Amino acid sequence: MAESATAGPAVRLRAGTVADIPAFRALGEAVVPVTYGPIDAAYAQRMLDEWWIPEVFEKSLERNTHLVAERDGEVVALANLGRLARSYREFPHVTGDREVMWKLYVHPDHQGLGIGSRLLAEVEALVEGDELWLEVVDGNDQAYDFYLARGFVEVERVSDGRWPDDVWLRKSLERTDR
Repeated sequence: MAESATAGPAVRLRAGTVADIPAFRALGEAVVPVTYGPIDAAYAQRMLDEWWIPEVFEKSLERNTHLVAERDGEVVALANLGRLARSYREFPHVTGDREVMWKLYVHPDHQGLGIGSRLLAEVEALVEGDELWLEVVDGNDQAYDFYLARGFVEVERVSDGRWPDDVWLRKSLERTDR
């Protein structure tokens, strides 16, 4: 994972580690309120309290591949990939297994530099099968549009009646190396 001119100077991708957990939390505190607060402030706080905590990242690092983007030595973005069957959450509406990109977040101060696109391309290269799945929270139009522009299609919406809907997107990956 070398530096890329499209992502700006001094951007380096590398595997995430347990030592990055404080940086992951700081990234969440920078990204989650501005992204999800306008959709549902209580949901944004729930995300920080339940999914952006050290214990969850420790479990996730054991089960999933994490990639970070560093700029001048600072973690400015995070993506991770794992199998749905290995998630710590239940998904009763899903049959079978899926390779899911659970997170792709770029710090607001570093958006628009191609870092998100670069992380997505790296995640796609790691997918073992022919499809990549992800969830977007209904109302997160910036993320939704980002993924549609990169070949994802909406497959389903899941509602629990309490929180914003989860919108599942899927991208078919053409494999020339298989």
